[in-house]
Amino acid sequence: MRTFFIFVFFILIPSLAYAGSIDYLGYSLKALGSVIIVIALLFASVWALKKLQINTKRGGRIKILDRTYIDNKHSLVIIEVDEKQFLLGVGNEINLISQLVKNEENT
Repeated sequence: MRTFFIFVFFILIPSLAYAGSIDYLGYSLKALGSVIIVIALLFASVWALKKLQINTKRGGRIKILDRTYIDNKHSLVIIEVDEKQFLLGVGNEINLISQLVKNEENT
């Protein structure tokens, strides 16, 4: 009987007292902090990918002016090389369809 009271006094009562004082605020703050870190890493990754991406609009002699997809693997592309425009068919290979004449009204 004495061991029962010792068990209740030293083991059961402190564990019941601790069960009522779970630190929900601490757990919530840790979870919120983790979510903020993940979102910050996501934004940093997107920013880094944009910085490392090759931008075709800067400099260079070849510019892609327009692209129209015919199906999943084939498209028509208008490019400009040294002030000349070309219509290309792009698919399994690249074919020159024609050299385009610039319309002076639009330029």
